Amino acid sequence: MSKALDPKDTCVLVTGGAGFIGSHTVVQLLEGGYQVVVVDDLSNSSAVAIDRVKTIVGDEAAKNLTFYEANVLDRDAMNKIFDTHQIDRVIHFAGFKAVGESVSKPVEYYHNNIENTLVLIDVMRNHGCKSIIFSSSSTVYGDPDNPPVTEEDPKKPATTPMVGPSG
Repeated sequence: MSKALDPKDTCVLVTGGAGFIGSHTVVQLLEGGYQVVVVDDLSNSSAVAIDRVKTIVGDEAAKNLTFYEANVLDRDAMNKIFDTHQIDRVIHFAGFKAVGESVSKPVEYYHNNIENTLVLIDVMRNHGCKSIIFSSSSTVYGDPDNPPVTEEDPKKPATTPMVGPSG
């Protein structure tokens, strides 16, 4: 069980934090007073998103944001980030997410989305960080019976090979 920390004393790593869902999460965290470290390789996003986050939250909250352009698969980069920051919590959004492409390139999706999660949790373990939120794809609900899907809907066989975090 994770210890309760005051937001100002909590550092949250957000992988894929320059993406759509990630950047919105970063805004909420910063507005809540958290220290936030974003790791994003910008393959499906832009550094402009980080600049916009800073504009939205204002100068004072933006001081609590650190951005690293890095791929979660890069174990050395992830170790350096964890060595530099006392990461208390992780929200994992980094992953390939294009449904059509996941069907045509399933091996690449499996490699990226599973391996980056394994690298991340290994680095977390080695740095004593035990708290992670993994953002899964809605494909875990399969072909929904009654859209829109809610969290209470039954899980079904996935409709794509491997759409990763927040896909």
